[in-house]
Amino acid sequence: MLEIVFIHCQTYCRKPNRVGQCVKQVIGEGLRSGGYHSHVENPKPPVPVFGDPGGFQKLHDDHVAARRTSVVKNGRVSERAIRTDRHTLLTIVASYPSLTFAVEASPEELTRFKRWVDLNLAWVRAQYGDQLKVAFVHTDETYPHIHFWLLPDDPGVDAALLHPGKVAKRETEARLKEEGASPRGAVVAGNRALKQAMRSWIDDYHRAVGAPLGMHRDGPKRRRLSRAQWMAEQYMLDHHRQLEADRIRLEAHVTELEAKGVTIAAQQRELVMKAVAFVDRAEQHHRRMRAELDQVAALNPMLDSLVAELEDRTISIVPGGSLRVRDPSPFRAAGKVWVKLEPAVRRLVKMVQAAEDGRWNAGTIYPEYTPLPRPAPTACEASL
Repeated sequence: MLEIVFIHCQTYCRKPNRVGQCVKQVIGEGLRSGGYHSHVENPKPPVPVFGDPGGFQKLHDDHVAARRTSVVKNGRVSERAIRTDRHTLLTIVASYPSLTFAVEASPEELTRFKRWVDLNLAWVRAQYGDQLKVAFVHTDETYPHIHFWLLPDDPGVDAALLHPGKVAKRETEARLKEEGASPRGAVVAGNRALKQAMRSWIDDYHRAVGAPLGMHRDGPKRRRLSRAQWMAEQYMLDHHRQLEADRIRLEAHVTELEAKGVTIAAQQRELVMKAVAFVDRAEQHHRRMRAELDQVAALNPMLDSLVAELEDRTISIVPGGSLRVRDPSPFRAAGKVWVKLEPAVRRLVKMVQAAEDGRWNAGTIYPEYTPLPRPAPTACEASL
C-alpha cells in the first residue's frame, strides 16, 4: 500500500464563519462533545498526548482576555480587547496512512503508529515551542490522526503569525505594494508565496516524520516522476522502513537487556550484602576466639599468681563474699576462665582460713563434700 504523509494547518476565530467554524466548534469536535461530531458514527474520547484537552477552552479564553491590541485614534494610543473575528487559534492535523482497524489489529503496526505520534509531537514542538498547548489522538475515524492546538505568544494573539503560508503571503504582498506593484499583482504573488511556503513546511515535515517511517511525500502522478525516479525513491523509503524496524527491534532488545541488568544488579547487591554480613559475623567470631585464646593464655599466669597469693597469705574473703587479692590483673586477664574458677577458689580460701583457725570441718566449709563410708576392718586389722 502506498503511504503518503498528510498534514494540514488552519486558524480559527471565536466568531463563527459562514459554515459555522469557530474556536468553540473546533474544541467541541476535538473533545467529541457539544453535538459537533455528527460525522463520527461511534465517537470515542480523544487520547491525550500533550497538555489537557478538556481544559483548553478556558486556557484559550484566559489567554485572549489577558491581551490587548493598540489602536491610534486622534493622535492618541489606546488599548482595546481582542476582536472576536481575530484568529486566535492555530490547529494542525496529521493523519496516519494506515486504517484504524489495521493499526489496532497488529502489534507491529501499533508500535509504528506510536513512533509516528512521538515524531509528530517532537516536530511540532521544535517548530512552535511553548506555543503548543494541547495534542491528542482520535482513533474513532477511518484513519487515526493527531490534533495539535496552539496559542500565539503575539501580544495581539494573531494566530496567522503561526501559519507559514499566511506569513509568507502577508510579507510578500506588503513588500510588493511598497515597491509599487498593483494590488492584483501583489495578491497573485502572495498566493504563490503561500503555496511555496506550505510546500516547504510539508517538505520539512516529511523529512522529520514521514521519511524515517518510509512514507512518501506525494504520489508518482502528482509529481510526474519517471519510473526510474519513483523506484529509486521507493528503494530509499524501503530502506528507511527497514532502519526503523531495526531501531524498534534494537530498542526492545536494549530494554530487555536493561531489565536483565536490573535483575543482575539486584542479585549482585544481595550477594554483596550477604558477603558483608558473612564477613562481619566471621570477624565477630574471630574476635571472640581471639579473646578466648587470650584468656586461656592468661590461665597459667593466673594460677601462678593464685599460688603466690595463697603462699603469701595475701588472698582473703571480704564481707559480702568477694575475694581480695594483692594483684588482681592476672585474674582479670583470665576473663571467663577466672569467672568459672572463682567459686572453687573461694571455697579453697575458706578451707585454708578454716584450717588456720582450727575450724576445719569438710561438711561445713565444703558442703558439697560427702565423706566416703569407712570399710569394715578386716580380721587382721581387728586383731591389731
